Amino acid sequence: MAKSAGGVRESKPRLTKDQLLDALKTRREEYDLDGVGTIIIESISVDRFAAVQGDLGDMNTADALKRICLLGVVEPALSPEDLEALGASDVSAINGLANAIMRVSGLVGDGASRFLGNTKN
Repeated sequence: MAKSAGGVRESKPRLTKDQLLDALKTRREEYDLDGVGTIIIESISVDRFAAVQGDLGDMNTADALKRICLLGVVEPALSPEDLEALGASDVSAINGLANAIMRVSGLVGDGASRFLGNTKN
């Protein structure tokens, strides 16, 4: 529990299971693609993260960035067939998009290092 300035612990309400599970749901946000228009990105769920983590094996950083975009862009939805088009895209645009998805997923800092740690440059 957090302490107030006077050293007395402040009591926060205890969450119910439903409140906890609701707070842990994936989050969506609008992403502005360099003034061209907006898309909807979503945080990567634990299940999708685990599935991709197992696939990273020999994947290079560019492939990992494309995979993050594939998982995190939800409107419009992307499919595995779009990976080639993502690969032909501007690297700064893909990097910015992937970073936004990792940020909303809580994978920035140490988390991002662990996620991309299995890739080769």
